Amino acid sequence: MSTTEAVRRRLSASARRERIEAAAVDVFAARGYDAASVGEIAGAAGVSRTVLYDHFRSKRDLYLHVLDTQSAAMLAEVGAGITGAGAGRERMRATVAAYLSFARQRPAARRILVDPIPTGDPDLDRALRTFRTARTQAVATMLGPDLARAGLPHGSTAAEVVVELLITGVDGVARWWQEHPAATLDEVTDVAARLLWSGLPHLGEVRT
Repeated sequence: MSTTEAVRRRLSASARRERIEAAAVDVFAARGYDAASVGEIAGAAGVSRTVLYDHFRSKRDLYLHVLDTQSAAMLAEVGAGITGAGAGRERMRATVAAYLSFARQRPAARRILVDPIPTGDPDLDRALRTFRTARTQAVATMLGPDLARAGLPHGSTAAEVVVELLITGVDGVARWWQEHPAATLDEVTDVAARLLWSGLPHLGEVRT
């Protein structure tokens, strides 16, 4: 009996689906949508192509599903920090730590969401931009009260610029941390959160 057949017989349908999704994240992150093949993803998941097609009608459907689930997972972790208990400074730190932890523990998910290999397909690239815009808008909404207290009303140009700086800045820190793994999460989080928070109260001086 082959490994693929053994896995297919042992696992439930939901477990097989989870394996397919996990394999798809890794393959799409490493090779991009165009270069990834259904056979490669199925092989990485330990299932046959037929089993993969039982769960997803096409590579495109699988790719869009992965974008949706991974985006939701990222936003759930970051959102827990933004909307958690404590003062604004504490929530800023929790938010930074949540994203850095997500990026360190799930680098493939971070890659396909934040730094994907271009698909060459206008519709899929548009979908990527749509997911990114939705995440940015969600973060802006959750940060709304803190930004308002800093004098930046929700929807203003200044507030949107600040949110974009926060998102791209923290992701830049995550990239740096990947290349300097000796630094601890606490060290990296403390520096990033202090810098971000110390600038926020002064941003009300920005013309909106």
